Amino acid sequence: MTAIGVIETTVSTTVTSTLQSFVEVVESSELADGTTYYVICHALIEGDDTASVFQWRLVDRTNSDAVLSNSTCKREPARVDDSQSYYFVGRFTAGSDGGGLAFEQQADTVGKTVRTQYLSMLLLDLSNMDATDFFFENDTTSATHTTSFVDRAALKAISPTAGDTYLMFGWVATDTNTVGKQAEMRIEVTADGESTLTAPTVSYEGEDYTEVLNWWICRPYTMSAKDTQFTIQTRDDEDSYTKNTYLESTLLGFRLNAFENFASTYTDAETTTTSADWQELATIDLTPDTSSEILVAGCSIFQGDANYASSYERVQINGATTPNAQVGTNYSAVQNDATDKLALSYITKSFIAAETTRTFDLDVKKNVTTDTGWQEYSLSVFTANLIGTAPQNFTAVAGQIYASGDVASQTYNSGDVASEVKPK
Repeated sequence: MTAIGVIETTVSTTVTSTLQSFVEVVESSELADGTTYYVICHALIEGDDTASVFQWRLVDRTNSDAVLSNSTCKREPARVDDSQSYYFVGRFTAGSDGGGLAFEQQADTVGKTVRTQYLSMLLLDLSNMDATDFFFENDTTSATHTTSFVDRAALKAISPTAGDTYLMFGWVATDTNTVGKQAEMRIEVTADGESTLTAPTVSYEGEDYTEVLNWWICRPYTMSAKDTQFTIQTRDDEDSYTKNTYLESTLLGFRLNAFENFASTYTDAETTTTSADWQELATIDLTPDTSSEILVAGCSIFQGDANYASSYERVQINGATTPNAQVGTNYSAVQNDATDKLALSYITKSFIAAETTRTFDLDVKKNVTTDTGWQEYSLSVFTANLIGTAPQNFTAVAGQIYASGDVASQTYNSGDVASEVKPK
């Protein structure tokens, strides 16, 4: 069975450091020289001082410890020891130095403590996929925000089959040049003769002028037969202050119909509650035809309507939090401002035996009892196994013995095997 390659690296217990230099938190398994890996990373990170800026980044050990472009997050915590999310989507080609992809952290201030509470980092080898079944676009043209949405990474003129499902990931890195004001990112989707879609949309603000913040969102789309464009867009929402700076963005997408089994769901409307207990936003059952790694991607937009309103998010498979329970006790997002709309994004994998049904749930919980909640939320589940082709039986075998000095000239059909013996 043909499949995509999947490596997941996780952190399941708190990793702490106090050094003012970068320290490795975890490193993936060794990578294959020359292979291109697509990275989707989510971590829960925190620091113990609201007046210090802490840092986290991804480092390619296979290429002389190169830092992946704009993977460095610089964040001043909204609250002491309250975790927030680190996000990255990108790609790199492994070099010959050996090792894997490392996640590192740094405490910038003497006597302060930086922590990584959780990490799920997927490295995907897509070389077995048809080039028309996955999509990648990246934009590194840095620019000062305006108050209008501006196109960044753009995937133009896809011609889909009606009814196909596309799962799209969008990632943005932003340099903070002001505090207390909102920056925004979204995926815009346009198709000939159809309404433009602009959800999910994330709205966030920095707490320090040196912060670099990163976000990713994802959503499945049911396609029509119309030519379709996907575009990352960013802006600031006010004009009377120094603007934030857009640094880089990535679009990564998959035609889910290329995988052997998949299921997805999306809800645009907001689900609110006064409860501070776990709430189920979405649920999916999947039964793979053959044993396979199963990839799970979830996303919701949290709007708690209060300064420092916070939310958890988790994925459970048959009632067990996956890949580990750290997400159940550490926040995924903390609002700096009551108007923030923050992405809670999730990526993980699990192995499931053939014809075994599993239930996947996307759950959330918040720390406030006002009637607020989550919107624009989705859950997508798909096998690493790709749709197979009919097996081919190669029965035609060409055999020929050439005497010394003879010249062989023979045309073989695709699938034939040539056996040649040349006497000395």
